[in-house]
Amino acid sequence: MAEDTSSPMDRFCGSTFWNATETWYTNDPDFTPCFEQTALVWTPCAFYWAFVIFDFYYLKASLDRNIPWNKLNVSKALVNLGLLVITALDLIMALVKKGGDSELPLYDLDVWGPIIKFATFLLVFIFIPLNRKYGVQTTGCQFIFWFLLTVLSIPRCRTEVRLDAERQKILNSQQPSEQDFSWEEYQFVSFFIFFTFTSIMLILNCFADGMPRQTKYQRGENEIPELSASFLSRITYQWFDKMALKGYRNPLEEKDLWDLRPQDSCSEVMPIFAHHWNQNVRKNYKNKARVEPKAQFSNGNVTFENPHGEKNGRKKGMASIMPPIYKSFGGVFLFGALMKLFTDTLTFAQPQVLSLIISFVEAQEAEPEWKGILYAVLLFVLAAAQTFILGQYFHRMFIVGLRIRTALINAIYRKALRISNSTKKESTVGEIVNLMAVDAQRFMELTTYLNMIWSAPLQIGLALYFLWQQLGPSVLAGLAVMIILIPVNGVIASRIKTYQIRQMKYKDERVKLMNEVLSGIKVLKLYAWEPSFEKQVLDIRDKEIATLRSTAYLNAGTSFLWSCAPFLVSLVTFATYVLIDENNVLDATKTFVSLSLFNILRFPLTMLPMLITNLVQTQVSVNRINKFLNSEELDPNSVLHDSSKPHPMSIENGEFSWGDEITLRNINIEVKKSSLVALVGTVGSGKSSVVQAFLGEMEKLAGVVNTVGKLAYVPQQAWIQNATVRDNILFGQTYDRKRYNKVIDACALRADIDILSAGDLTEIGEKGINLSGGQKQRISLARAVYSDADLYLLDDPLSAVDAHVGKHIFEEVIGPKGMLARKSRVLVTHGVTFLPQVDSIYVMKMGEISESGTFDQLVKNKGAFADFIIQHLQEGNEEEEELNQIKRQISSTGDVPELLGTVEKAIKLARTESLSDSISVTSADSLMGRGGSLRRRTKRQDSHDSVASAASLKKKQEVEGKLIETEKSQTGGVEFAVYKHYIKSVGIFLSVATLVLNFVFQAFQIGSNLWLTQWANDQNVANDTGLRDMYLGVYGAFGFGQVATNFFSSLAISLGCLKCSQLLHQTLLYYNLRWPMELFDTTPLGRIVNRFSKDIDTIDNVLPFNIRVVIGQAYMVSRHSFRTWLRRWVVCMPQKSCTRCSSKMC
Repeated sequence: MAEDTSSPMDRFCGSTFWNATETWYTNDPDFTPCFEQTALVWTPCAFYWAFVIFDFYYLKASLDRNIPWNKLNVSKALVNLGLLVITALDLIMALVKKGGDSELPLYDLDVWGPIIKFATFLLVFIFIPLNRKYGVQTTGCQFIFWFLLTVLSIPRCRTEVRLDAERQKILNSQQPSEQDFSWEEYQFVSFFIFFTFTSIMLILNCFADGMPRQTKYQRGENEIPELSASFLSRITYQWFDKMALKGYRNPLEEKDLWDLRPQDSCSEVMPIFAHHWNQNVRKNYKNKARVEPKAQFSNGNVTFENPHGEKNGRKKGMASIMPPIYKSFGGVFLFGALMKLFTDTLTFAQPQVLSLIISFVEAQEAEPEWKGILYAVLLFVLAAAQTFILGQYFHRMFIVGLRIRTALINAIYRKALRISNSTKKESTVGEIVNLMAVDAQRFMELTTYLNMIWSAPLQIGLALYFLWQQLGPSVLAGLAVMIILIPVNGVIASRIKTYQIRQMKYKDERVKLMNEVLSGIKVLKLYAWEPSFEKQVLDIRDKEIATLRSTAYLNAGTSFLWSCAPFLVSLVTFATYVLIDENNVLDATKTFVSLSLFNILRFPLTMLPMLITNLVQTQVSVNRINKFLNSEELDPNSVLHDSSKPHPMSIENGEFSWGDEITLRNINIEVKKSSLVALVGTVGSGKSSVVQAFLGEMEKLAGVVNTVGKLAYVPQQAWIQNATVRDNILFGQTYDRKRYNKVIDACALRADIDILSAGDLTEIGEKGINLSGGQKQRISLARAVYSDADLYLLDDPLSAVDAHVGKHIFEEVIGPKGMLARKSRVLVTHGVTFLPQVDSIYVMKMGEISESGTFDQLVKNKGAFADFIIQHLQEGNEEEEELNQIKRQISSTGDVPELLGTVEKAIKLARTESLSDSISVTSADSLMGRGGSLRRRTKRQDSHDSVASAASLKKKQEVEGKLIETEKSQTGGVEFAVYKHYIKSVGIFLSVATLVLNFVFQAFQIGSNLWLTQWANDQNVANDTGLRDMYLGVYGAFGFGQVATNFFSSLAISLGCLKCSQLLHQTLLYYNLRWPMELFDTTPLGRIVNRFSKDIDTIDNVLPFNIRVVIGQAYMVSRHSFRTWLRRWVVCMPQKSCTRCSSKMC
């Protein structure tokens, strides 16, 4: 019996699975029917089963639900159902037509082929209603599946048409045939129905499904089209065409931009990061009761736990932001890394195809023409696939970087609102601004190229492997060069890190000083201190520039080393190859494939120094952010909210500190429901600190603080938003006209609103610049009253208002008959006239409560309260009318001659001063039409100055009361004047030197390639060692020229940009300090600080890199254009005659 030599697949199909003679070594290639019905069909099926997990993930991650049935998804379901029917019919017909009594044998392919297809189509069919239910409008796995199935079915189309033509030829022949072609005819019809349906499914999957009915976030007309774009539109970025076209026709503005994707919004990103951050912090504390940290987004807030608030926990170490970043965004990053791996694989596939093309050209007579076409098409497909995948990779990396930046800025901002008082002394405003503006941005810049950490070694390893195949052990010499460069680069990176830390320290100092200068710009201008503070800022800036200059030298050194690497590797490798054996000759294949691999090697070796620099900068930023986020927070449990307590506000045996030493001790306060409690005492006695203790802003050392109910706080210095008057009062609450008008009248704001340019819709400048001190305080009080809270903490709200206004506010708002009569109130005040109307008084002295009780009780005690009244009267700040009222109140309490005597003296002093004032200002009053005491006008001097300032700004206000101008971005192309100014700032010499050196560098690079081509084409090199050495020496000279020009070019760019940055900062500072005050009033402080922090950092670090890239890419395009012009010299083989003509050149 003859031995069966057929393969398992041959037996599976009942025919030959692979026939190289029929498929490859022929002028008319074709696949075998077995191969077409198995490999070409099962490959798409295997792909879908392997990656269907992504479809399940998209179902779970979808934020939308319930897509209505429409023509598209119904058509998909019907066509898919048709495929299921035709596939099931294939199995049934195979069982009927073949096997059993039939002459045709039944093979495994006839059974398992339809089963595999049926199972795959059934899985796709199941996902159609699931995608509709969970709001998935498009799926990439299904599109790729239908694309592969359609494309890979094309060879069978050709085969079936050929077989049908042969059958028709037999049937139409004059010789009768008894052969039964019914099964073949059925297969022909069945396959083309199948192919038609798959083509239809491919076309249908090119479009996205309809809009979901239920969405987690409202999807408006301005939503980003990417959300509703199909997979094909996403990979080709066709959804972005409208924006590109709009930008081409008109300059793009912010209003033209689409809404942010919900997945990238802070409400989706922050809870995930907060959850993992809390987990990470918990690991650094040893607590008996471990509670899983939670973070959730509800009602517009992210809820955090504060592990630092656990005073019984023992800290093990500093929590890092890196593990939460890995866990929060690692999934998308790993998917991008997988894309990067595919891209690198396709990159190295192209030189192999290039080698096949060169071999085909060299043996053109022996190879069929279709192979050349196949190689060319394959090279195009590889390049196109690499482009598509690389685009998606960078897109995802940018998204990951954006999400990391969003999470970090949110976390830093949240932390800044919760840090303890001791931490506030260590963390300056400038440092916090830099953390959000600069350090968080480092992650976004790094993420794009972070995969080069593993991709660069992989590309280097693969390049060396393929070079080994071309040049043998000579590659080891090139590998040795790269290994030698690694420790040198490590030393440089360590120094760069040191300079980076120093530079960020100087940057923090500079921004902190600028923030202080801008905050006190009025005082600076009043005393003409601008030159002094300008010199201080510039001194810090000089130190920063010196550090940046040292970093530039080191970066140029790193660039020098790694720009040497590609040339040195190629030089050493080629030199070793030709020198170790005289038989080793560089031919066209070795030369061009090796050059292609060396060009691939150039990118990772070029990116490594930039990556190392970014890694060092990011590591410094990580340490800075870690330090800040691990700093101590206020304890949220310092204030209890126990409703079982008898009083809504109370402090029992409280001891509090601002961080250094005990500030308040032995504090016992009880505020009954609907009562008014006053805190009085001399300046610095601790009244405001008690209010802060109720708010939980102080560190509680002992005792119990309890508040029950919604709390409102009116600070001593009013906090005003840069918004309209109405928005400041409403503070996010709904507008109730009746309640709003009542609050306005009670807080004596009606007259002030009437004189404003747009009433209560007038915009208030930053820090309330266009309001007087009294107006700001009344708006702050109105905000608290409108909030309708249960508890009120009023920190001396009447100090900034006139006496008659203060009396009105007390009677209408604070007092026993005011709007807050039914609320529990704590009032810090110096107004003695209001004290008889309060329910109880606590007297503060040296951080302790010296006595408490009602007004009558404290006056009779003749203790600290009496001393307070005496001291207050001796200061002489009260009017005669107020003093008479105080006298009546004290007289009603009984026999207190000391107090009454002090009051009498104060009344006499007030009468004397009033008479003197009236005589000295008679003429001024007659001219100004205004009377009153000089002391009262002096007391309200700030108010008059602010009103005058507001009057001067009215001309600049818009009709609707707008004061602060919206920040405008420049649109359109950058004017030549900007480039001209920048080039002048850099310096003509350095600018020209940069361009010339880059040109020379590109010339050396082109020359080295052309010289290597000439070397490979010279037939005499094999027999002449002197000629070989000459070629090798000139090639080395070209390489050293590249290295030298690259080094000096990088140095020129860096030093020139630093010079420009220094000059621009100096000019910016000079003109900014000399602005008129009107500009400071209409420009937010944060906008100015951002110019000195984020924008200066961009000029310092980002712009030099971008300029280097732009110049390099521009010259690279020019170089490739020049190469294309000289393509005949590069591609053609002079040593062989052309097959089409007798010449030596094509």
